Amino acid sequence: LRVYIPDVEAAWLRTGEKPVMDLGCGRGEWLGLLQDYGLSGFGIDTNTVQIEEAQEAGLDVRRGDALQALADQPDASFSVISAHHLIEHLPFDAVAWIVREAVRVLAPGGILLFETPNTRNVLVGATTFHTDPTHLKPMPEQVMGVLLETAGFDPVDIRHINPHERLGEFLDMPDFHDELAHLMFGPQDLAILGTKPKDV
Repeated sequence: LRVYIPDVEAAWLRTGEKPVMDLGCGRGEWLGLLQDYGLSGFGIDTNTVQIEEAQEAGLDVRRGDALQALADQPDASFSVISAHHLIEHLPFDAVAWIVREAVRVLAPGGILLFETPNTRNVLVGATTFHTDPTHLKPMPEQVMGVLLETAGFDPVDIRHINPHERLGEFLDMPDFHDELAHLMFGPQDLAILGTKPKDV
């Protein structure tokens, strides 16, 4: 999660130090990291046990539906809206709604940050994505990029992160093709970051 701190700090400064809203925050690891860097924010989740754990750690975590919580926020009130491994659990129309609503709720210069499994990685797409029965469908980079651009985010930055720990081992094998190594052991996660332009 630390890879996102420079993006969040920049958005926080651009927006006049507005807070972060984390959708599907779980135990609050992301919120705790933000707190360590002096960045304020709160999270929304439906899991009572995880919410209690986060609250015991001193984090601002609230029980509720992520979409309703987002709809309840005032215009231009956040520097960052984040959702780590949430969108693959939602129907596509709900994801599209979050993207459109984030344009309203983010301050100009703020960012929408999604992280989701990278199913271009063959092992993720064929196995690990399906081990969670609550995963509905992959959210590939082509779809997410067009969705954010259509909603008005500019620029939209797509990153491939968290390669499998054995990637280097297979790249070093002289008889194993590099492209195949990347397809199987390359980035396991996909990050999509969209910036709300100043004139939106």
